[in-house]
Order: sequence, then C-alpha cells, then structure tokens
Amino acid sequence: MHFAQISDIHVPDFEGVRVRDFMNKRATGLLNLLTGRRGAHPIELAERLIEDLANQKLDHVMVTGDLTNLSLPGEFQRASKLLRLLGGFDKLTVIPGNHDVYTKGAELSGRFQGYFADLLWPGDTPAEDRVFPVVKDLGPISVFALSSAIATAPLIAWGEVSKEQLKVLERELAAPPRQGQFKVVLVHHNLHTVRSPWKQYSSRLRNADAVTEVCTRQGVDLILHGHTHGAHRFTAERDGRTVTVIGCGSSTQMSQDPLKVARYNIYSVSKKQLKVRTRVYDLVERRFGWLV
Repeated sequence: MHFAQISDIHVPDFEGVRVRDFMNKRATGLLNLLTGRRGAHPIELAERLIEDLANQKLDHVMVTGDLTNLSLPGEFQRASKLLRLLGGFDKLTVIPGNHDVYTKGAELSGRFQGYFADLLWPGDTPAEDRVFPVVKDLGPISVFALSSAIATAPLIAWGEVSKEQLKVLERELAAPPRQGQFKVVLVHHNLHTVRSPWKQYSSRLRNADAVTEVCTRQGVDLILHGHTHGAHRFTAERDGRTVTVIGCGSSTQMSQDPLKVARYNIYSVSKKQLKVRTRVYDLVERRFGWLV
C-alpha cells in the first residue's frame, strides 16, 4: 500500500470577493497575506504538486487540512478542482484545517463539507450522518479522519477534537474487523509542544493529550497532522504504548529555508511495516524530487 500525505496547500483565489467579505476575522488574515505571507503559496506550485502526485504510483492521497487561506468560496472551488485531478472517494481523503473554518459563517454553513462531502462519505449518506470522524477501510490500512477545525478569534488558531468524535474514534478503532489493520489517524493540528510560547498558546490542539491517549490505547500505528509548515516527526508514548506522529510540513510553501520549502511524504506499508520517503520542491529546477 502506497499513500501520500500533503498538507497546508493554502490555495489562493479572490474571484468574486466583496468588501463585506473581509468585515470579520478575514481582515487580519488578508493583511497577513499581503505582508508576511505574500507569495508564500503560489498557485503555480500547487499545480506542480498535483502533477507530481499524479506521476507517482499511489493508492491514496491524504490531505491534512488548510486547503484554503480564508475559507473563501473561490479558494474552495479552486482547491476542489485541483484535488479532483487525482481522483474521487477511493483515491482521496481530505480533512479541514483552521483556515478552512476561518470564520464563524464558514463553520456554521459547513462550507468545507459542501465542497468535499463526496470525498469523505458515500453518495447515499444522509446529511445528518455526514459527521467526523470519517472511517475508510483501504485494503491493508484503515483511515480515521478527524476534524480539529473550529472558528476562533483573530490571531488565534486553536483546534479541538470533540468528545463525541473521540468516543466514536475509540469505538471504530476497537471494532473487530479492524484488528490487524495498519491504523492511520488524520488530524490537522499538531500534537507536539516544541514550539514558541506564543504558538503553543495560540495555535495548539487543546485536547492533544486526549487524542494521543485514545490512539495509543487502541493501537494506532500512525498519526498524520498538518498545521506546522515545517516537517516534524516524533513518537508519542502513553502507558508503555507508542504511536508514530508525522507532520509533512506545507506542500506548497515557497521558502528559501530548505527545512520549510514545499514537500510531501509518501508512505509504504507492508505487513505492518512502515517506510517514509519525502519529495521536496527544488527552487532552481522548479520541480519536486526525492529528499536524500
């Protein structure tokens, strides 16, 4: 089984926006896009990312959130069009990040689900049953997709996985048909705490310990996250049990820092053994290649 993880692609698109669309938290987000993050996630790099993914021999692609910048309809439309070049329900699993519920309006309207429901739930799933976690059984692996995305105040990017999600997650992880499967959990917000004090306060997963506890207790093999734009990997431990946690970094970030430039991971699973390889964007060649 070969699957890729991409994350934090932040597809830009301002088509059809109105002044009143920025009379909320988006005002600070727009200022950030026009200053510190100006040109950080060009659409051309997102297009090259999709082309490179299409050229790999992949069974599935998992997207760990932040498909957009400001939860604008145009951004969702463009991100949806790009991702669908890779396939549909059987080829893609997508979860929201904090930027995909950037405003309370986007959260309450279920805008993310409106654009990506067909990638998460079978077409005949009633609207009331289209909730997280999403569970997909993909041959030798089972994927459990959580949502940690919640609307927050300006300058705050907290996340939280609801108690109901954790309850369902535990039940699904323990289900007899999934014993012996390689279990992969997707969540947008990071689980590690090695960040600046401000980032740890303003951008944390508020119940990271509870998520880690459920995953270790139920034998999860791999947790994939986004949110941090630099690649990160560690082993979480609870009560003598461990789980590998990996953030692939942003897959579309234009950066001179070799540790933060656009990248994505390809995971190979065989008989419960995991191999991880990384493809990184070369600023000179303007293409992705293997990290060596």
